[in-house]
Amino acid sequence: MKKYLVILILGFTALTFSACDSWIDNTINVNPNNPVDAPIHLVLPSAEVSLAYVVGGDLSRFTGVWMQHFQGVDRQFEPINRYQQTESDIDNAWQTLYQTTLNSLRIVETKANESNSPHYRGVARILMAATYGHIADMWGDAPFSEANSGNSNLKPKYDKAQDIYAGIQKMLDDGIADCGSATSTLKPTATSDVIYGGNMTKWIKAAHALKARYHWRLGNGASALTSIANAIGAQADDAMLNFSEDPTGESPLSQFMSQRSGYMTVGVKLVELMNASEDPRRDAYILADKDGKFTTDCDPGPLFASSNSPVPLVTYAEMMFIRAEIKVGQNEDVDAKQSYTNGIKASMALAGVGDTEAATYLGRADVMPASALTLKHVMEQKFLAMYTQPETFSDWRRTGIPALAAPANAEGSTPRRFLYPISERLYNSANYPAGVTAGTRIFWDSK
Repeated sequence: MKKYLVILILGFTALTFSACDSWIDNTINVNPNNPVDAPIHLVLPSAEVSLAYVVGGDLSRFTGVWMQHFQGVDRQFEPINRYQQTESDIDNAWQTLYQTTLNSLRIVETKANESNSPHYRGVARILMAATYGHIADMWGDAPFSEANSGNSNLKPKYDKAQDIYAGIQKMLDDGIADCGSATSTLKPTATSDVIYGGNMTKWIKAAHALKARYHWRLGNGASALTSIANAIGAQADDAMLNFSEDPTGESPLSQFMSQRSGYMTVGVKLVELMNASEDPRRDAYILADKDGKFTTDCDPGPLFASSNSPVPLVTYAEMMFIRAEIKVGQNEDVDAKQSYTNGIKASMALAGVGDTEAATYLGRADVMPASALTLKHVMEQKFLAMYTQPETFSDWRRTGIPALAAPANAEGSTPRRFLYPISERLYNSANYPAGVTAGTRIFWDSK
């Protein structure tokens, strides 16, 4: 597995001189350790790492607790487990996505325009679309058309989430066109693109996969199927970022579990479903206790909680489960079961499960029924295949599957969204949507 260190881009600074600067050599006293600019090949991986760190960090943990992939048992995660949420909980994720991820991607886009490098621009646009997708799905209305305008607009307006969704599809179309360009002055490489190593074919497939995700979120089955036909077609082409065994670059879940030991264990629904079917992925998903049992007292397992674990952004398994869900709705059982099988096999392969064990699992009547496949089958298996991924939260809001029993000490119902961060209420109050609660639904959330 490739190992990547987190790459940090230093902040841009500028010095303002008096009128006499016309005769002062502005190269004097330049600090080489505090650059005012950074080359495109350093800015792109910074953006990729920051996005993956938020997706695999705060977004994964908070939604994972609500979806019972995880269980919050101590300190600030115990209230999250009881459905308590404050404006401060997710403020860091919001600020990182806007100030680091999107700002860096905007810089990449600008530099790509200046250097006639559409391959870099295409990757930036695809990653922007993925970032705005998470923002719209977790918070709803948000800065978009006026976002990341620099000092010219420090208080951007909030666009409707519906409009952000339309913008996402355009970004993806533009990204596909850019990545397909025959020439590009500068091209991403293995060191400047820590997701696909500069492989434009894979980036195009990832863009189609994201298009499928957002088409299906809105119930556009025909468009989703068209996108899936051009999307990621094998588990080996999954869009993932692999972190490092180095302590300064380890995966977000690994860092959290080592730095905040005891705050979080694996979740009730995850354990329930995996134990009921003797799921062969348990050793990868759950760290067994001293008796070899898999319980809610156990920590997350090595697949996603190791220092060099990957953070999935969009995968072949997700595409297959979307296709299976659509085909179930169309009463095309043979097709649905094939896509469902492909999704499970891809998840098994990622978890290191062999073909024989995977076949045994698929041979179980509770996994593969002799009768027609149901939405419950598809969504419960997708819930397992997409362990740790915040996409599960969106699936649950769309379908209500899996059925989740609230903790005995829960305060209210399972949240439907993140609250807007306190920084927005304090510094962008003129545009900040007031009155939003944890039960306020995103526009597509009608289940």
